[in-house]
Amino acid sequence: MTSNRAAPAPNAALANDTAPIDKPQKLSAKVDGFEFEYQWPGEAAAIPALDSWLRGNGESLRKSNQSDAMAAKAEAKKDAFVFNGYSYQEDYTAAANTPRFLVLISDGYVYTGGAHGMPINTAILWDKASGKRLATSTLIDLPRFAAAARKRFCDALDKQREEKRGEPVRHDDPNDIVDFNSCVDLTKQLVVPISHGGRALDTVQVIIGPYEAGPYSEGRYVIDLPLDAGLLATVKPAYRDAFAPAD
Repeated sequence: MTSNRAAPAPNAALANDTAPIDKPQKLSAKVDGFEFEYQWPGEAAAIPALDSWLRGNGESLRKSNQSDAMAAKAEAKKDAFVFNGYSYQEDYTAAANTPRFLVLISDGYVYTGGAHGMPINTAILWDKASGKRLATSTLIDLPRFAAAARKRFCDALDKQREEKRGEPVRHDDPNDIVDFNSCVDLTKQLVVPISHGGRALDTVQVIIGPYEAGPYSEGRYVIDLPLDAGLLATVKPAYRDAFAPAD
């Protein structure tokens, strides 16, 4: 993912995508030992306040990660170690664009010179009514949701584990790592309301990173929980009109 053939300009400014404001936007930088890409879709670029926040966030991430990379490069040179380079990539896509909410989920990867990098996922829930970013916990009572969805969530997790591993999950094998066979705490994962129908938030997506539910080699787990009456009851009253049962 990294390359050391870039122009030797450690203070290189971000390159800005010059597309119109309602088109996808990208910030990028490439210096000797560091590569950076940060993108967001036209749906987000069309909202000035959100576009401004994403641009500022991207610039902040570039500065902090580039600073870390240059410090590590200098340390490696001092100690006569090989510096493998750093990289940071993050790409937001729209997971919902309803009358009330624009929901973005990022898929990314950060590499800091080790044996492998780590995937990163973040989410932004933009409330068009208030013009603010909100947390999922503002919309949904997460402990109640986790309790109501537990069986479906745990069953779906085990099904994906079996697909990845090619064998049934055993919950009683003393030789296995317990965390890799047991159900994880839903409330500690990335929980994001999304829309498959397009009219309202109708599904909750749970993204589980490496080492949470399985070894690094299994990657992340992504579980969709379509909303029914029981799960809709966990949505907080002020936001009920933004949700609907899944088709």
